[in-house]
Amino acid sequence: MKKTSAFSASSVALAVAALCASMPAFAQVQAKVTGRVQFDVRDKSNGFTDSADRDTASAADNFEIRRARIGVSGTINKDISYEVVGNAVGSSTNFVDTAFANYGFNKAAQFRAGRFKQPFSLEELTSSNNIDFMERSYGNQMVPGKRLGLMLHGEATKGLNYGVSLFQDNFTESSNSSNAGSNYAARVAFNGAEFGKIDKTVLHFGYGITSGTAQTVPTTSGNTQNAAEATTRATIVALRSENRGLSNVYRAQIGGDRIGQAQYGASANNVINIDKDLTGLELALARGPFKFQMEDFDTKYTASGISKAYSVVSPATSLAADNTVGYDVRVKAQYVELMYNITGEEWSKAYKGGAFSGISPESVFMKDYGGVVGNGIGAWQVGVRQSTYKATASNSDAGNGGSNRTQNSDKATTTTYALNWILNKNARVMLNYAETKFGSKVEALDGGTGKVMDKEQIISLRTQINF
Repeated sequence: MKKTSAFSASSVALAVAALCASMPAFAQVQAKVTGRVQFDVRDKSNGFTDSADRDTASAADNFEIRRARIGVSGTINKDISYEVVGNAVGSSTNFVDTAFANYGFNKAAQFRAGRFKQPFSLEELTSSNNIDFMERSYGNQMVPGKRLGLMLHGEATKGLNYGVSLFQDNFTESSNSSNAGSNYAARVAFNGAEFGKIDKTVLHFGYGITSGTAQTVPTTSGNTQNAAEATTRATIVALRSENRGLSNVYRAQIGGDRIGQAQYGASANNVINIDKDLTGLELALARGPFKFQMEDFDTKYTASGISKAYSVVSPATSLAADNTVGYDVRVKAQYVELMYNITGEEWSKAYKGGAFSGISPESVFMKDYGGVVGNGIGAWQVGVRQSTYKATASNSDAGNGGSNRTQNSDKATTTTYALNWILNKNARVMLNYAETKFGSKVEALDGGTGKVMDKEQIISLRTQINF
């Protein structure tokens, strides 16, 4: 007689189910891979593109992988979300782009910790996957962006979103500051159309503020066209013309220590403190396929520190008493833009949580991913934006022997025209033409070319995929 096993497959399944039912529920973890690649080509007309000097490289026609990011995001038990993204291109040696955990048990009062976008500026809080133009405006060059910190945020009531954060300006601090997070940011955004249940409309009003102190280490110039210097300087603010044009079209620097021996790229011993106060006003009005958007930025920098003269012997010996140095700079910036979805997509469908996400084409260019192309035309957009900045500086020689300095134009206006083709949610092609007019002649700093310009034109094309 054949002996049968008492443990059939169905019995095992029932036993496992009973065991799981008797135990606490395991965490429900969801994860998905995310990424983006943006490849740009630019043709520039500015008079510097025939220079062989390395310091004028930002003026050259170029191909560029603007962004290449890969990461993972997801949820734990639905209410805890997370994101970890690495950046494969850029000047920063730190690979981490974002890395945070968000505790959303109460949607009106959520808590976030890690590296993330600080709550400031409608333009900044719109992902680079979805911005209207290839590059953001002048004002965006002064916002905090992604920083290490803590944030309380949420939707207080229908149509009213807020965020308050405490953050650190750099990955690592430059001195032994006793404050864990010496900067803060706060923003409130209200959509009157959502609050009033006005269909197909966005009536967005926002206000943001960020303030705090950062430390930076002054260095001597790396310009090998000129003789090496012994005077160190720290950059307070530097602007690049829009559409990735010429670097340092405006730059303000404060003098630091005087080292004992002139050399290129040498560091000072004492840091410079830069107190920064930035306020921003936001307005976005959209109805159907039309959108008007503008922001106003007002940034005040107060730089201060200690400047000493040091001997050439090792260890370096101070040859003079402490000399207090200071420099005040103020930069105002603004942009105004108009966007129109030719194919009729509604902007209100792309607005959520106090910011705009991506437009979803009503007619997807490639519906059948098995190879059938041409089922739709995608979404098409046209737009125009005017962006400006104006800078002022004071106390340029205060206690510093003339080491403080501002360079190039203290104002500029850039007009950008855009034609965008959104094939589907994961692919986009952008064509931009930008013309910048400067308030005064601009040169390539440290370039040694002797050439100047008062106007710059750039034609740029981007192909983008994201998932």
